[in-house]
Amino acid sequence: MWIITRRRHDDETAQLHDVVRKLRGERDEARRERNAFHTAATTGARQFAQADADNRRLAGRNRELTRRLEDSAEGVYVAQLETRLQALAKGTARWMLAVWSRDRRISILKQQLDATRTNLVASQARVAELHEQLTNAEAAADPRPVHGGARYPKPSNELRAARAHAAALDRRLSEVTAANANCKCGAA
Repeated sequence: MWIITRRRHDDETAQLHDVVRKLRGERDEARRERNAFHTAATTGARQFAQADADNRRLAGRNRELTRRLEDSAEGVYVAQLETRLQALAKGTARWMLAVWSRDRRISILKQQLDATRTNLVASQARVAELHEQLTNAEAAADPRPVHGGARYPKPSNELRAARAHAAALDRRLSEVTAANANCKCGAA
């Protein structure tokens, strides 16, 4: 058996009481922290559960709104496309009418050009023929004065008419040649 003094017993008891008080304080502090963490965890879990429920509810709502938006957007887009298509159809019809009118005008101008070329070739042949006749007539004319007449013979009425006609044909030929040179219809 051990024997201890009262003072030592009281000192050790006082130290033990201090240790017990300190441990109780730490225990109470740990309980408060535990209760605070428990309250925070409970609040966090409740908020998380509420947010999760809200997310699920909103996800369904978002899907429905997205579907409606796509339906309405597609409807608006289709309506816009139909409007553009109608405008394009009208524009194409006007353009095609203009193209057909232009093609018809080109066809008419080509026919007129072919007719003019045919007339030009015929006129050139006639001018060449009349020029040859004029040359022959001038060569056949007697340069000597006719007995009792003027010193130089006067051309006959036929020769004058042939010269006038040849001059008119030369003018017409130069006009047609100039018009043909200025023609921008693409034909040579």
